[in-house]
Amino acid sequence: MMAVNKYMHPRNIYKSPPDFKQLALEFPDFRQYVKQDITGKVTLDFKDIKALRSLSCTLLKKDFDLSVNIPLNKLIPTIPLRLNYILWLEDLLSFIKTEEQVRGIDIGTGASCVYPLLAARKNNWFMLATEVDEASATIARSNVEENKLLNLITVLKVEKDCLLQEVVHDEEYDFCMCNPPFFGSTQELHPSFKSRNLSRPKPKNSFCASVNEVVVQGGEIDFITRLINESKQLGKKVKIYTTMMGHKRSLPQLKKLLREAKVCSFKDTEFCQGNTTRWGLAWTFCEDIDLKKCYDPSKLHERKPKPNTPVMHEIHLQEINEGEFINVLLKLFEGLQMGVEEVTRNKSVRRYFISAFSNTWSNQRRKRRKQLREAGDSLREAGDSLDSIEESKNDKELSDEDSRSPISVEGCECEMKRPIKRTNEDNIEGAFLKKLKISEDGAAVFFKFIATVRLQESAAWLELDTLDRNGKRDYLHQILQYIKNNMRTTE
Repeated sequence: MMAVNKYMHPRNIYKSPPDFKQLALEFPDFRQYVKQDITGKVTLDFKDIKALRSLSCTLLKKDFDLSVNIPLNKLIPTIPLRLNYILWLEDLLSFIKTEEQVRGIDIGTGASCVYPLLAARKNNWFMLATEVDEASATIARSNVEENKLLNLITVLKVEKDCLLQEVVHDEEYDFCMCNPPFFGSTQELHPSFKSRNLSRPKPKNSFCASVNEVVVQGGEIDFITRLINESKQLGKKVKIYTTMMGHKRSLPQLKKLLREAKVCSFKDTEFCQGNTTRWGLAWTFCEDIDLKKCYDPSKLHERKPKPNTPVMHEIHLQEINEGEFINVLLKLFEGLQMGVEEVTRNKSVRRYFISAFSNTWSNQRRKRRKQLREAGDSLREAGDSLDSIEESKNDKELSDEDSRSPISVEGCECEMKRPIKRTNEDNIEGAFLKKLKISEDGAAVFFKFIATVRLQESAAWLELDTLDRNGKRDYLHQILQYIKNNMRTTE
């Protein structure tokens, strides 16, 4: 899978990957996990969970001056992804007009307590961090204390299945955030799980989390559905509700639930980093907050495809007037068994929507030669058959004693009527129509394009432009060549 770093949030400091060599020089603990090849390139084994933990701890220390203890049996956070989420929250909170300190809730903070630590250190936000696991909550508190952030972060041990209602009470918060378990069973954790696309490469990182941190009954859809239902009860007590998702396929169903909940607005985004993509979803019940206006940072630097220029050809109108030229052009389209619909008509521009139901314009010479051969063979077979019929008829007349005709064969003046030989053009046209005759009713469209005629004083410009921006433009050149060839013949 191609790296998606270029689609990272524009303020993410990890848009340029960390320099492992420089990190190894500055941090001895990290140095033991890197390897240097004969070219001098320094690499890290992402299958080694100790190396992953060392990388996360090193980045937190170097870039945010945070000393974090991360147990190997708990979720090891990837810092670029966590920073992407924090930066997106900054964008969403820009729609809230307040001079007071920002207050947020992290649902299921984990042992690392990484989101509250980043939010407090970077933005001076007050964070309430909830956690259901007693051991994780204890380690989270020690991480907060180690970094002297007890004045900004409160770690709260809560009961299983607790989300927001049991902790919000009568207080108000600016936002909530959540990194819920993505999977519904332990079987889904296996790289060969059937829901995983076979063409998708296997994960490059080692699995590093406890089962309870990544698996929940019903998966992330059921978990976020509960969060949406609680948000309906809490309403404006939390101004902006947000969550992360691990599966893009979850978005349509969750958006449908938000519409049914009659939220004032909602917004989704992508968190792109390394070879991993996650998705974010935010919603609000506040009428004065329009989340739709929040730009999508993952699409900021998306390169827009250049518009394709139409295929053009100039035709000089000397011996043919404008009306005759357009009639000839439309007859050429009809001769190719195309559907023609006029969409624009004025003094200087005629525009037509053209539907082709099969490729009737390619290899015209080869088709004509084949049709001529088939037509000739058919005529010869028909002639031989008629000769045989006539001979049998004459033999019967000679041997028939009860024949009413007294005229002998020698005296017969009747003339055998052979079929009139059609011209080559008639044969080609007949065979062509028989082979390519298509009912437009219900026929599948093979190719669609727009034909535009721009009329000038002594010339006309013919423009052909495809409606499919992803390909088949070669057909336009082939059709134009067909028109040029047959327009010459017509003139």
